[in-house]
Amino acid sequence: MRRSSLFVVVLVGFLSLPLFAQGGRGGRAPGREVAVPKVEVRDSFFAYVLGIVRSGTDIDIDNEEMRAILTEFKTSLDLPFDLISRVTQTTSPESGLRTIGLDFLRDVNIPIPFSLLFYHPGSIVSSQSLLFTVNRSVAEDPSEPGILSPVFDLRLSSGSVLVNIDDWLEALLSAYIEDTLVHHIIFFKWQGDWIGLLEGEGVRTRRDLRAYFDFTKNAIVFPVSTELDALGKGFIPVPASAAR
Repeated sequence: MRRSSLFVVVLVGFLSLPLFAQGGRGGRAPGREVAVPKVEVRDSFFAYVLGIVRSGTDIDIDNEEMRAILTEFKTSLDLPFDLISRVTQTTSPESGLRTIGLDFLRDVNIPIPFSLLFYHPGSIVSSQSLLFTVNRSVAEDPSEPGILSPVFDLRLSSGSVLVNIDDWLEALLSAYIEDTLVHHIIFFKWQGDWIGLLEGEGVRTRRDLRAYFDFTKNAIVFPVSTELDALGKGFIPVPASAAR
């Protein structure tokens, strides 16, 4: 179970790429003042990512501008920054719907940028263009009755992202992991900590798969409590066809 949970770290980083810059083309990206305080999110890269998510400002940047940002905000993950050609975040003036677009130079097929005992257990396969719909809401932490905290749901509305697990590893741990199509990434608070939830559908079983990462503690959430998973599951209605 712990091994399958590692993928939330990889994919939250990979799919957070559209979020870490703002301002128009050629405009100045915000500095550290936009980042979530270190006491709330330990890693500086993800603190900046979440700060941009919270700001909701429209963005439109190219690879050159993105690389300039990365000189200050780095990540330990080997993410495919050089493959990204354009990143956008826009809000429809009519509907208020916020979307995030991510364009690569080509379709992406890269090793999972996280090794297990010096082995990369599969690959991440993405279409050339991705579009996320951003839904902002609030939720009550069951451990803090009456306190509402923000929830940010990034739903993949166009394009596809597949976590392709090596066949031998999927056979060995078939009860826990399998090739997964990603549907949602959600950021929310649990017991005062910022949590990242990755949700997707198993290709083989069509079951709903969820994994959690604690950004405040910078650690995989394992084991996942019944209360936390119930809260996370409640953010995403599971299709009736999906196995429970």
